[in-house]
Amino acid sequence: MSPRPRLPTLNWLRTFESAARHMSFTTAAVELNLTQAAVSQQIKLLEHYLCQPLFQRMPRGIQLTAAGNAYLPKVKDALDRLGLATQEVFGHVKEQRVRVRVSGAFGLWLMPRLTDFKQRFPDIELRISRVQWVPEVRIQDYDLEIRWGTGVWAEPEVIQLTHGQLQPTCAPALLQGDYPLDCLEHLQHHRLMHISGNLSGWSDWFRAAGLPAEQLSLGDQIDASDFCHMATLSGMGVMLGLDFLTEDAVQAGQLVRPFDLAIASAENYYLIKPEADKVSPAAEQFAGWLQESIAS
Repeated sequence: MSPRPRLPTLNWLRTFESAARHMSFTTAAVELNLTQAAVSQQIKLLEHYLCQPLFQRMPRGIQLTAAGNAYLPKVKDALDRLGLATQEVFGHVKEQRVRVRVSGAFGLWLMPRLTDFKQRFPDIELRISRVQWVPEVRIQDYDLEIRWGTGVWAEPEVIQLTHGQLQPTCAPALLQGDYPLDCLEHLQHHRLMHISGNLSGWSDWFRAAGLPAEQLSLGDQIDASDFCHMATLSGMGVMLGLDFLTEDAVQAGQLVRPFDLAIASAENYYLIKPEADKVSPAAEQFAGWLQESIAS
């Protein structure tokens, strides 16, 4: 009988699958409770073992090579089969994996706080993926979902997480210059950032402020709140920021709110859960931690 071929280390494969799924070494590091350097090193070791690259390192992120694209579904299938086999043979072992889908910019708040969750629940493995639009996901494919919207959906359990306020938010540099944002009239001289698809926007805030609609700049249309957040941090313009998402940057002095007027957001973040008998204890622990962290 010929000897069984030597296989790559399981940790290398898990790291590759996570990095490829997220297209990010940083997000994979958070999910696997590793440093970004450790993720990069494990990927390099796997590539060295296979004698070819799996990722292209780009100036802004990573991309799978042709070999990486071909290898990913095989690795994912093998890991899924191994997990299923373990569950079938050792069914008494409590499931400790939680699959969470996160809507858009909620990650700005969530990711920096996951260290606290991992410290409190070190045995729970998180699988976090991003979803931009509701039709992209079915709740049965994931244990929990954090969704942006009105809360009017057909899912079994919908829990409101935030009660957001929208307020003009910008980089501190915009408080200076020829038209410093120290009076409402100066807003017309600045680029306003618009988030496509949101029900509440600048027109609502202008109406509440008593400003004429003709002063409302068309500005830039951006279809993701986190992209708009990054553009605002760079000083590109003024966004109508959700207080929940911008508070950390405001506290750090990276963003400021030049005007006191805030309006209620027509949309908020919600926790979506399946039927009660389908929620694992680990998922319930994550849901409880999430609600507690938002309330604190």
